[in-house]
Amino acid sequence: MREGVGILLAVLMLAVAVSAQPPIRLYVAPNGNDRWSGRLPRPNASRTDGPLATLQGARNAVRRLKVTQRLRVPVHVLFAGGTYRITEPVVFTPEDSGTADAPIIYEAMPNARPVFDGGKRMTGFRKGANGIWTTVIPEVRAGKWYFEQLWVNGRRAIRARSPNRFYYYMLSRIDEGIDPLTGQKAYLSNRAFIARKEDIAPLLSLSPEQLRDVTVVVYHSWEISRHRVASVDAETGAVITTGGHTWRFLEWAPNQRYHLESLLAALDEPGEWFLSRDGTLYYKPLPGEDMGRAQVYAPVTDSFIRIEGKPEEGKWVEHIAFKGLTFRHAQYVLPPQGHGDW
Repeated sequence: MREGVGILLAVLMLAVAVSAQPPIRLYVAPNGNDRWSGRLPRPNASRTDGPLATLQGARNAVRRLKVTQRLRVPVHVLFAGGTYRITEPVVFTPEDSGTADAPIIYEAMPNARPVFDGGKRMTGFRKGANGIWTTVIPEVRAGKWYFEQLWVNGRRAIRARSPNRFYYYMLSRIDEGIDPLTGQKAYLSNRAFIARKEDIAPLLSLSPEQLRDVTVVVYHSWEISRHRVASVDAETGAVITTGGHTWRFLEWAPNQRYHLESLLAALDEPGEWFLSRDGTLYYKPLPGEDMGRAQVYAPVTDSFIRIEGKPEEGKWVEHIAFKGLTFRHAQYVLPPQGHGDW
């Protein structure tokens, strides 16, 4: 009996000792270096050690830590205030998991505001006609980059749209016809309609490639769908999009609403912008905006963190947390077939 009590007391004392141990702390700062240990909140005087520099570097440091020891206490990865550039998502897999007793927490330092920025600043704007400023982006011209969001001085700018306010209205639905993508007869009632000819007049001068960059934003009774344009017909006013929606157009009410986005001819309102495939970015500033000092950002990544478990193997990403971190400037590019929440 005494031997059993002794063993129980030893176990309890070990548990208390483990719980009393402080958590492991790793530090990350904009002036850090991913080759450093991350055990210091600031670079040392000789700049041989100090904080890490990136979220990816912090994840890798935790991985190395788990290889060298079994985690028995929580790991706190503490981010100093400042901006951390991200060009692609940081992926967390089952090997990055903590445990119930030793979770891994990526968090802001007390009173700090770390910001993870997925954008690239646009500079070199020059003033042109009609108060429109332009700059050329070589990566877009080379076909290596394209984006559909833009931020100016912290405000998400409006893609050039028509009409500027309110809507256009469909006249009727096209149920069947020749699909311009295949040349074959097809069911079109959820992707084709007749428009007023004056509403779609700016589309008629566009090449097929330019036309596919135009977005038709269709308003349904409780949601919107976004469509790329496959063809327009000047004589009939027919607009056929590249992909359909679950419901037919004009399913719930007559005169369904829509507007057009992303065409240069619609760039006529302050605060609007347009990106051409030739790499030219156009922007019409709001009153009082100084384009020589404006903070203009375009997104280069579509996400910041990706959690990738392996459920088919029964392996999960678990016991990790993210606290007090700010993410900004991510992108979404409309798929070739468009998108709707159905």
